[in-house]
Amino acid sequence: LTITTSPCLGRCRSAGCGDGVTQGGVDGCDAGNRAEADGCLSACLNASCGDGFLREGVEECDDGNDDDSDDCLTACVWAQCGDGVLRAEGEVCDDGNGVETDACLSNCEAARCGDGQVQAGIEACDDGNDDDSDSCRNNCTHAGCGDGIVQAGVEECDDGNAADDDACLGTCRTARCGDGVVQVG
Repeated sequence: LTITTSPCLGRCRSAGCGDGVTQGGVDGCDAGNRAEADGCLSACLNASCGDGFLREGVEECDDGNDDDSDDCLTACVWAQCGDGVLRAEGEVCDDGNGVETDACLSNCEAARCGDGQVQAGIEACDDGNDDDSDSCRNNCTHAGCGDGIVQAGVEECDDGNAADDDACLGTCRTARCGDGVVQVG
């Protein structure tokens, strides 16, 4: 590549874009070709991210716009879940981290009770199933005596109260003769 400030080339030809000679102060570059995929555009401007021309091996994409909500980001890389940029299509959220305990999961879906991930400060548990009789209830709270749901293998009964004068004691055991509690009637 030759750089000159002279308006006249050898053999008395006028210098111009596409002649392979970069004129200082006039051309940013001059590759002497019409290729847009190299470092110099056919308009004798240095290629750059955002010019709308894909430079092989340098850019993943180049759509020539400043819109980060489409498939090609302004950094000339393909948009993907986890890049921290919310795309208009396909993502509910994108916080750019792989943390599963915040409001946005690593699959770019909003965290919710039942997704199998415990959201810190929001959920006590989240087992990702709809079985209310295990240790984690469907509202993402720990199961316990008095919650009104019989925890399988742990409680005999659970009537949702702490009263000892009905068929289910406040300890979630079935009332019976010999349990030490006098049943009225």
